[in-house]
Amino acid sequence: MLLNGLIATILGTVLLVAAGLKAVDRTGAALAAGTFGLHGRGARGAPPSLAALEALVAAGLLAGWGPAAWAATAMLSAFAAAQAAAIAAGRTGAPCGCFGARGRISWGSVARTALLAAGAALLALGAAAAMPVALQAAAAGGAVLVAAVLVARAAGSAAPDGALEVATEGPPVGARLELGADAGFAFFTSAGCRLCRSLVESAREMGARVYDEREDPEAWAAAAVPGAPYAVALSADGIVLAKGTVNTRRQLASVLATGRVRGGQARQPEPARSRRGFLASATAAVGAIVAARTAGSLVAPADADAFHICGHTFTTDSCPHPTGIPRVDRRGYPLRGRDGHPVDDLGRPVDARGAPVGPAGKPLLDPDGRALPPTSRTRVCLAAGRRYGLATRTDGTWSRCCDGHVRTIMDCCSTSPKRINGDGSLRGYCYADRRVFCVVYYQSRIPC
Repeated sequence: MLLNGLIATILGTVLLVAAGLKAVDRTGAALAAGTFGLHGRGARGAPPSLAALEALVAAGLLAGWGPAAWAATAMLSAFAAAQAAAIAAGRTGAPCGCFGARGRISWGSVARTALLAAGAALLALGAAAAMPVALQAAAAGGAVLVAAVLVARAAGSAAPDGALEVATEGPPVGARLELGADAGFAFFTSAGCRLCRSLVESAREMGARVYDEREDPEAWAAAAVPGAPYAVALSADGIVLAKGTVNTRRQLASVLATGRVRGGQARQPEPARSRRGFLASATAAVGAIVAARTAGSLVAPADADAFHICGHTFTTDSCPHPTGIPRVDRRGYPLRGRDGHPVDDLGRPVDARGAPVGPAGKPLLDPDGRALPPTSRTRVCLAAGRRYGLATRTDGTWSRCCDGHVRTIMDCCSTSPKRINGDGSLRGYCYADRRVFCVVYYQSRIPC
């Protein structure tokens, strides 16, 4: 009896957490859906539906409803089978979407899901042994509380606090921008941007004046807006105080708050979690010490060309890449920036077998006319760590709307106190005690 109650509580908690994490990071969950062959509308629609199903099954388990155990068994078994199929298709390390967007597919994740399915099966077979009502209610309440705390913590760290402020994008900070007498806070949106639509009401609540790409082209041109959604905070006389690309309400509010700080209306906030300067610091790139563990190892300018934000060129903060532009596939392997074609560690286009090919897709030949053999193809973040003697892994992500599709900037993290361009590394975007070392990007097929 107690064992059944314990299993039901554990399964209910796990499913509630999984559902909640999918709900708080919908973009990340949609990207993870691509691992299982879902793209476009299917990728956007599957995570909410799956989250609803997980929540319903969890509620049934916590309520002691017998059929819910069988439903959990079937659902978790299907999850385990889908992950195993993805691994068989060569997608090990791709986003799992099991608990939000940060999990990765591995045989460990398959084993974990299979173990949960086995627990659900045991519960289903012994479902007749019900818990006392009072104990069942207490267990259900505890499960909901634990799930709520875990989801709330994840929601608090799912995205950076600050907007993405890049010095070379948008109107220069300190310059005058003529947008009208009542434009103390400007929000730039586009009709085709779903992310923009989700933030418009929040922007208006904060007192922003909304400028549409089609209806207000003059304002867009004057502000040199790089893409939507974008926000600019202005002083009373039209001086740009803060700006940045925003993905969330919190990031939108950060532009307004930064503007007030720079305008002398508020105290300076703690800068440790600010991303400003990460993609915009243009000095100290050449000849900077990469990390304490690699003292004397210098970063050449070509090592970190950062073409990773909607085609714009920034400073040396991207991970070294075989072709210079740090584009990767969903598993972190290098792709050619201009067209997404797979490349090996030498920067050569490769076919499905990993063999190098020429411009027409034909195998490259040696002087004797024999096809050149495949060479290594390493995940870009891992290769960056090997180059500079660091233990690296991909942790945090940042989403942005580029050319009508979601582009995800992926943080390659390490314990180094310096990032690749020699500047101090950033906390708040990586797990444990890791910090951002360099970045890569993944171009999805998800419309935005």
